[in-house]
Amino acid sequence: MLRSRYSKAIRILPFLAVVALPIGGCRRHQPGPRQLLARFFDTAVQQDYAATWQCYDSAYRSKIDQQEFVRRRREASRLQAWRLLSLEDRGSQANALVELRFGPSERLNRPTSVTKTVAEQLVRESDGWHIKVW
Repeated sequence: MLRSRYSKAIRILPFLAVVALPIGGCRRHQPGPRQLLARFFDTAVQQDYAATWQCYDSAYRSKIDQQEFVRRRREASRLQAWRLLSLEDRGSQANALVELRFGPSERLNRPTSVTKTVAEQLVRESDGWHIKVW
């Protein structure tokens, strides 16, 4: 009888380990500042501004309505590409230098693309990393 229970436990252990490993792994590995920057700028390039808005810190999101943000972004110059130049992670804060390429803009009277370098500040909040707006 004891041997039967022991052998059942031995057969169940590998199954439990396989099920528990992904759950525990997700909790330990929260996306970092590099992944946030990729999500932030990739969604802007794709013009998914509702997703871009989610990348901002909670203070900024409490000041500007998501629909208003999306409307403003659609009126602004379109981001075509981005490239991370540097990233300095300081634990709960990070600084990044990013090269951005914006497309031509009739509204801004700009017939050609333009490249700009911007500094981004990131902050870790309770739900993960976000772009800090002053």
